[in-house]
Amino acid sequence: MDLPRRTKAKATPGPRSHLFVQAATLTFLALISAVWLDYLNFEQQKISYLPWPAAARTGETTISRSPATFSLSEFLRQQLAEHGFPPEAITEEKTDEGLIYISARTTARNYRKFKDDLLSALKKKKIKTGLKEEKTGAGEMVATFELRQSSRTRGWLVLRYPLPVQVRKATRPEAPPESAPDRKVSDRVVAVVIDDMGEDLNFLRELINLKVPLTVAILPESSLARESAELAEKNGLEVIIHLPLEAFNNHVSSGGAEGLITTSMSPQDVRSILERDLSLLPRARGLNNHMGSKATSSEALMEIIISFLKEKGLYFLDSKTSPRSVAYELALKKKVPAAARNIFLDADEDRSRVKDRLLELFNLAKKNGQAIGIGHPFPETLEALKTYLPRAAEFGVQLAPVSALVKY
Repeated sequence: MDLPRRTKAKATPGPRSHLFVQAATLTFLALISAVWLDYLNFEQQKISYLPWPAAARTGETTISRSPATFSLSEFLRQQLAEHGFPPEAITEEKTDEGLIYISARTTARNYRKFKDDLLSALKKKKIKTGLKEEKTGAGEMVATFELRQSSRTRGWLVLRYPLPVQVRKATRPEAPPESAPDRKVSDRVVAVVIDDMGEDLNFLRELINLKVPLTVAILPESSLARESAELAEKNGLEVIIHLPLEAFNNHVSSGGAEGLITTSMSPQDVRSILERDLSLLPRARGLNNHMGSKATSSEALMEIIISFLKEKGLYFLDSKTSPRSVAYELALKKKVPAAARNIFLDADEDRSRVKDRLLELFNLAKKNGQAIGIGHPFPETLEALKTYLPRAAEFGVQLAPVSALVKY
């Protein structure tokens, strides 16, 4: 009997193998679809995630670049260059806060041609411009463009050109203007006060050589107080008493302990010191506080000092060494001429920032009509004053003593 021949069974794929093939196929198709969609997004300049070369775009052979950040300084220099201003005729300075100051010399004819083009170009860049044109005593015209962007001042462009000499016909001589040394000024005025004077005549001579209105606050007990006051007044500087007053935590700065008035003193002792100080500086026009964060916060003490000033016809300048000071408001209440410091020029440990504080002072005066800055006899302060005070008109401000800025 023949037995059935045993045949070898044919292997067939199991369910797991089918699943693996299907998964691999779907993954591959999904990857291809994702790549294709990413490329389509790239072509349409939408968000893409793969590093497609820019030249892969249809008809595109150059790499696209994001627009460069607008630079006001470069823009102004470009405008000046396009109108024939040589590089050597242009100077530029910049503060730590980013304010720029560009100045250049030109002619009246070139200025007239340049002004309209510049104003039009600035308008297109949405830069608001305030223009002030002033004649100087030196026979020049100074045109100051204050440049504002997003409601903030970004800098200044100042152009200077000589005025033509005009031959005037002989006319009846006009009566000379009345002498008015105490005439009030109100338009964009800056007063600069130098505190702690009375120990260095050389520094005072440097201030005198600037040939600008300044106020010097002299410590009455300093070794050269009288000599300093006489020299300052002889050369047209305004003199005030720099009165040492008590500070919080009994802090006393160098050279400020002599003749110190404290809140614990009797009215008689306070007046005695004030009388002595005025006898040492009899030509003083006013008084400001040296230190005094505690004293100027005491209404009782300031009542004595303000009454003394009213009796002697002197003004009071609040140095604002404390936000709690009541002195300025009290002086106005008592109808004593008074003013208050706006900016300390050299309070920063980094004295290189005096320049920035001066430009900030100028800008504040242009916004509010007037501003008062206080500095000290530091070499860095002197250098900044030498650089900027003789050029105050270029910034659209005028200098004056404190007496021209006091309120009643």
